[in-house]
This record gives sequence, structure tokens and C-alpha cells, in this order.
Amino acid sequence: MNTARDLSAPGQKRAIRDLLQALFVAELLKSSKPLWIASAWISDIELLDNTARQFSALYPDWPAGVIRLSEVIRALLERGGEVIILSRDAPHNQAFARKMEALPGAKMLMTPAFHEKDIVGEHFLLSGSMNFTYSGITLNDEHLVYRCDAASIQERRLVMAEKWRSHL
Repeated sequence: MNTARDLSAPGQKRAIRDLLQALFVAELLKSSKPLWIASAWISDIELLDNTARQFSALYPDWPAGVIRLSEVIRALLERGGEVIILSRDAPHNQAFARKMEALPGAKMLMTPAFHEKDIVGEHFLLSGSMNFTYSGITLNDEHLVYRCDAASIQERRLVMAEKWRSHL
């Protein structure tokens, strides 16, 4: 069984957007504890396409339209999830950091030389060159690897916890 998939953008940008949407919907159904989001550059990207209100069963208050990363994180936290965001301490990331400061329970750590890019849940790992910005998911040449094998996931979760938990 293949437990990894390689994705490249911009050629597969639709597949990447669909995968991100699927991963975060899965998190809304059963949250990882914690869900790690690591991105050197991060923005409040459009994450879910709720135009047809297809996600109203997950969060009835969401409007018909796009749902941004901060709104999904809010929903995860309200459901008892744990989200840890790692990013670079840079002016670009400050607007997103302010949104996270306003969310009770959100944990965001910013360091000057941070450059990792991952989303790591309990059942998946998405890693590669893509930042969580409009350009990262829409315009830039990017490479991502999606993994769902337990060994890779647990190894990455352990490394992240050992490296960053004491800083939170």
C-alpha cells in the first residue's frame, strides 16, 4: 500500500487546495492533540470553500463563502482541539499572530530563523516547501509530500514535541 503522495504546484494547485480542505475537515471531525502547523510565512489563507454551505453541519455559523485558516482554528479550539502554530518572527506574520492571540487556547511560537513547513496531525503528515500563504498555495513552484504511515507521523510528532514544547 502506498502511504505517501508527492504533489507539485502550481500544476497540482487544485489537488493541494483539495487536500488541505480534506485534512482540515477531518480535523474538525476528530481533532489531533495537538495539530502542529509549521510555516515560515503564514497568512490567513482561504482554506475551505463553503460556498454551497456544504460544511454547515460542521459549523452552522459559517457563512456561504470561503472560510479562512483562523476561522478553522477557532472551530478546532472551540471543540476542545489543540493547535500549535510555529512560524518565523517577521513582519509578514504579525497580522496572523494577532488573530491567534485573540483566540483562547491558540498557541503560536515565532522564532527569528524558523523555516520549517509542515502540518502534522495524529493520522497524517504534510511536509514540503510550501508556506501557508496565498502565493504558497496558489502561485509558487512548490513540492509537498503527504504521508499517512504511522511511523513517519509519530517520528515527526516526537521531533516537533521535543524541539518546541518547552518553548510554548
